[in-house]
Amino acid sequence: MSNRAIQNLFFCFSDQLKKTQQPLKNLKAIDALTHCRTPAMGASYYRCQSNHAEVEQLHSCRHRSCYVCAHKQRLEWIEKQKARLLNVPHFHVVFTLPHEYLPVWRYNEALFARILFKASQETLQQLLAQQRHGGVIPGILMALHTWGRQLTLHPHTHCLVTAGGLDANNDWKALGNYLVPSAVIRSVYRGKLQSFIKAAFDEGELILPPTLSVAQFWAMYQGLYKKHWCVRIEERYAHGKGVVLYLARYCKGGPVDPRQLKQMNADTVTMSYLDHRDKRIKQQQLKPMDFITRLLQHVPPTGLHTIRYYGLYAPASKLRYQRSRQQCGTVEQMPSASRVDRLTMVIYCQTCGVPVQLRRRWWPRRSKGNSINREAQSVRVSDSVQNDQ
Repeated sequence: MSNRAIQNLFFCFSDQLKKTQQPLKNLKAIDALTHCRTPAMGASYYRCQSNHAEVEQLHSCRHRSCYVCAHKQRLEWIEKQKARLLNVPHFHVVFTLPHEYLPVWRYNEALFARILFKASQETLQQLLAQQRHGGVIPGILMALHTWGRQLTLHPHTHCLVTAGGLDANNDWKALGNYLVPSAVIRSVYRGKLQSFIKAAFDEGELILPPTLSVAQFWAMYQGLYKKHWCVRIEERYAHGKGVVLYLARYCKGGPVDPRQLKQMNADTVTMSYLDHRDKRIKQQQLKPMDFITRLLQHVPPTGLHTIRYYGLYAPASKLRYQRSRQQCGTVEQMPSASRVDRLTMVIYCQTCGVPVQLRRRWWPRRSKGNSINREAQSVRVSDSVQNDQ
């Protein structure tokens, strides 16, 4: 299936989407995914020094849920993480929001995302700071995912945690083959998440859905203390590069790879997925509008950072990070020439085959909101301007 399969689906059902009520974040995503690399986004024009025919390059939307323009962003993000990650073993920890909270999540996406990040971060840092669990400050890379394999709502955080950290003497201390006992991490995580949710409710920040009364909410809240909470600690990785590659597939470009779409028509979208229970590839069929609805529920709230760094990887821990880097090094880099080839797009003249230079750009004027005003402007730029498509 073409990497424009999702874009084509949005385009074909654009009239039906206009009749639905959508939050602003979804309207922006619909506009971006529908028009990415089409004339509606404008274009840049390149020409060689011999003034042969111009080469047109349509602009990307650069929306984080768009798979069409995510490839370059994904490669750039991977290279940055490989330069950041310490060359030590890492653990992969997954914290899941109990599904009882899903109706409340839908009305409090940004708030619940912050709570989920905070509970995951504080659980890891508090436990690893205790001497019986290592007594170290670890490096933590954390990514928020809101989907399951079948695009259902399933909020959880993926945490890449160094198998060690700086001790009280600022020396590197390895943790060995185990992070912390799973029962302990589940208990601490449950307590923190519950306390943050209660605080948000008491401060009037939490919005309850119309179908959930205050009494029902507190009954659900109390009942969750008796349930098994899902915190999964994967086996230790020799380095964090494998998890970074896994996260990169979803951190840029949305939750679905167009290659998962096996068949599309006016009535059905057939999507393949990996069932994590039996590790088998399966297929599900959805109506096109149902598929689009599932996809849109995973568009992050505007301004929400879905990738965050804590501990040694936090921007505020530069001195500690530099000390750790001196002692451990970072994940090995790919040869620089290979990186440049992958991340730098060179455009060639279709007549003489020499590299072309940017001559002018054109883009449509956009009014406030998401409508596109077809009245456009063309801007000429210096030959020295570099291509940023």
